[in-house]
Amino acid sequence: MSDEATGQATPICLGDAFADQITLHVGGEMELLERACHATVPTEILLAPVELHQRNIQRRLREAQLPKEVFEFEDAASVSRTLLDQRGISARTLDRIDRLGMIEQLLDESASDSPTVTLPVGVQAHDPQSLEQIRTEMETVSNFHPQRLTAWETTAGTLPNPIDLDTMELLETALDIERGLRAQTDKIISEIGLIRRATRQLTTTNGDVWTAAFDSIDRLSVMGLSSLSAPYADFINAVVMATSVDVHIHFRSATGEYLTERVPALFETGSPGEVVFE
Repeated sequence: MSDEATGQATPICLGDAFADQITLHVGGEMELLERACHATVPTEILLAPVELHQRNIQRRLREAQLPKEVFEFEDAASVSRTLLDQRGISARTLDRIDRLGMIEQLLDESASDSPTVTLPVGVQAHDPQSLEQIRTEMETVSNFHPQRLTAWETTAGTLPNPIDLDTMELLETALDIERGLRAQTDKIISEIGLIRRATRQLTTTNGDVWTAAFDSIDRLSVMGLSSLSAPYADFINAVVMATSVDVHIHFRSATGEYLTERVPALFETGSPGEVVFE
């Protein structure tokens, strides 16, 4: 197990092809100070989901008077945009306000072509914010991957009544809203959808899109995680499947011990980026 103070880390094995390619850490993020150096091109992407965490790392480098040219500071959405741009694929996404307005249209019972949307108990048809929250949470948990949704349905079937029905209603609501949004626009529904589209490009091009976009990068460090969402897990899985890049995942100390035990199961999902929608 990794140790925050010493920076020790433990590789996880995702089959023989991925042995030692992913390394998990609990804390230990500032060991990157040892890798700071002048460079003509960056060789390591520091992937932090929160911009504040990126700024904190940059501040530590400045305080230590260390160069940062070897690092490229990104989040998963910006990396995904770069990959899609490389393929000439649109990376336009809806923002939350757009989605709320479109959900209101989905719920307009006066519209003759308004699709049926499952409304969970306690959620009213005039409450698009609650419905968007359900859609977002389901997307974060499952990435709309068929294997994870099947697991959700299987687990729901083992729960007592009425919890089983309520659990299935949440899934049906999220899928209804996502389908309805997709029917109304050609844009990507969310930043998670953006990451998912880039994930598919990594695997379908067998990593060629990564090489074209990030030819000098040989290390990907994912920093400051208090959890590992399904979209991030699928994206990292695709990087490992399609490239020879070494991936280092740094969990925060509060949840890191638990998450390091959960990570191998997250990567058991095949075909990263696949969704249930046609």
